[in-house]
Amino acid sequence: MTKTSDRSPSGRVTITDVAREARVSIAAVSRAMNPNGSSSPEMRSRILAVADSLGYKPNRLARGIKSRSSLIGILVTNFENPAYLAILSEFSSAIQRYNCHTLLINVNTAKSIEEAVSLVMEYHVDALIVTSASVPAELVEACEQHRTPVAVFGHDAPDSGALVVTCDDEEMGRMAADHLLDSGYCRPAYVGASSNEQATQDRLRGFSQRLEQRGQRLHGHAEGLRHSYEAGYTATCELLNSTPGMPDSIFYFDDIMACGGLDAIRHDFSLRVPDDVGVVGIDDIQFASSRSFDLTTIRQPFSDMVERTVAGLFERVQRPAVSADRVLLPCHIVQRSTTRRIT
Repeated sequence: MTKTSDRSPSGRVTITDVAREARVSIAAVSRAMNPNGSSSPEMRSRILAVADSLGYKPNRLARGIKSRSSLIGILVTNFENPAYLAILSEFSSAIQRYNCHTLLINVNTAKSIEEAVSLVMEYHVDALIVTSASVPAELVEACEQHRTPVAVFGHDAPDSGALVVTCDDEEMGRMAADHLLDSGYCRPAYVGASSNEQATQDRLRGFSQRLEQRGQRLHGHAEGLRHSYEAGYTATCELLNSTPGMPDSIFYFDDIMACGGLDAIRHDFSLRVPDDVGVVGIDDIQFASSRSFDLTTIRQPFSDMVERTVAGLFERVQRPAVSADRVLLPCHIVQRSTTRRIT
């Protein structure tokens, strides 16, 4: 039987607990619970028996919803990045203009991904916005089962079947490489997040390939594993301590990691920015333009991205036959004092 410690923090038996005990997917449990679901009599009988033994009670509110719930789920994994505070605020405002509300789903572990699937299915959200760097396969399966439209924001997911609204990650890597080389740097390095993330791989690929095209090579590479100030600080220390021949410039996966890196460069290594080391980030968060950092960055048009995501998602809610689209919006370099002026 499922241990109490394995259940949700509230102690309530969830659809995830039933799936684990029955050794089936969450989508299979949902099909068994739905009288019109495509589940064999044997499978339905076994799952219902497990649910009964655990005392599982489906969400009556969700079961009573026949059409729309007026809830849009937003899956978030990156609360350490301040860029997402502004993004979530814009999403909330845009969604409210459609007379709907947001259900915020925080995911940072495998366990919370299971709970996220449970929330999406129990509350019957009208649509789901995924802001994480990867799209959990089980979540996509659950949404497909319920014909729930999915949008991926800020990251590419070409094979997910979802609406994708983002900037071109490889192009941002190329832009960073061009800017650093045009500014006179010749030993560029890269600090990414996790190599398991597609966006980290794509930005590194665009960056390193453009360096090679222009007769240079990647002079160092470190991973911060998370999108945070601390991760950028630690990864920069590792990079500068371990790379033979100090890099003279660093391209960071995002601005918050670059802010941590800048403090490490200036205070731990007593190097001058931009003379000794140039720094480029991505996002143009509020901290980037502060006097403390004054960071050169690649600005993503987040407001436009939010509007395109919400409009495209509600079009699919109202017209389910509309095919998924992949929208790539342009971004541009914002020159500040962490790189040399191009002459």
